[in-house]
Amino acid sequence: MPTRRSATIPTIRDVAQRANVSPMTVSRVINGSVSVHPDTRARILVAIRELGYTPPEQPREGTRRNAHTIGLILPNIGDPFFTKIALGVEQAANNHDYRVIICNSRNDIALEKRYLSDLIARRVDGIIIAPSNDASCSALHAFSKENYPIVLIDREIPNMTLDVVQSDNQHDAVLITQHLISLGHRQIAFISGDNRISTSRDRLYGYRLALDTAGIPFDSSLVFEEHPSQTLPGYESAHTLLQRNIRPDAIMAINAMTAMGVVQACNERQLRIPHDIALISFDDLEYASVLFPFFTVMEQPTTLMGETAVNRLLLRIHKPEQAISNIKLPSTFIERRSCGSHKNEEFFRDYFAFR
Repeated sequence: MPTRRSATIPTIRDVAQRANVSPMTVSRVINGSVSVHPDTRARILVAIRELGYTPPEQPREGTRRNAHTIGLILPNIGDPFFTKIALGVEQAANNHDYRVIICNSRNDIALEKRYLSDLIARRVDGIIIAPSNDASCSALHAFSKENYPIVLIDREIPNMTLDVVQSDNQHDAVLITQHLISLGHRQIAFISGDNRISTSRDRLYGYRLALDTAGIPFDSSLVFEEHPSQTLPGYESAHTLLQRNIRPDAIMAINAMTAMGVVQACNERQLRIPHDIALISFDDLEYASVLFPFFTVMEQPTTLMGETAVNRLLLRIHKPEQAISNIKLPSTFIERRSCGSHKNEEFFRDYFAFR
């Protein structure tokens, strides 16, 4: 009967730390790869011997890193946006007879690094990851150097030579900002995300570009940065905005979860959307079309992003010489009623009269 491993038993990460290499390089030495430099191999073997590390049962010849398994690391699997991505990844992987191991990093760099090491130890064929933020570069750099099959999804890392599948966030932000401007809004607040995440930076840049094109001065006091750890994103920022003597005409939310926080803040102050303030956001939740005020959104192709990432990863696995690609998928603008642009004004009069 197998026994639980003691916490003092060395792991592949311990060997990697002792030898000053990545866990992936340790795994390659264990698997008999000839591509590791002899000096590095010797250092790893010494570390294995000194630590008394015993590798897991080795696969049969010809099956190394061919388990038909993909690793998927997401920053918040409870967010419907990432849930939909996971569904797209799973569906595409199943179509190619691959299994998926899903890991939730919780936007924690240390946990993300541990999951990367664990997936390597499990000999997955490749990894799809939405990195926590730019600080993920240190862990991912080793993969880039070793040409390990890996694809970034939704978020990219500056100066990192890895395949990326994402939306055109800058372009999308320009479009929805222009939509608000076309409706006469000039004081447009933007509740953004963590500036260490590429999607937040790109959307902020698109927002500023649209304002500049329209001749509207950028006001930094209208921009708030939300962090993934906040319990109800958007609420505190909206609360601060709405208690000002001169409040904004409209709020643009970085995602649908943040938009929900804005709605709660508006409700508490008895402000009506869109009569008192307009609201627009990225992402489209299942209930966005039925929960008043029927969000106007820029819907990202989440399922397609997952499917495309799998296809790109499998191409990287089977044809590693392929050029690095940054794939930007088009989003869909869905106009509903939260910006006040819907033609049925009679509906609003009746609705608010009923309230």
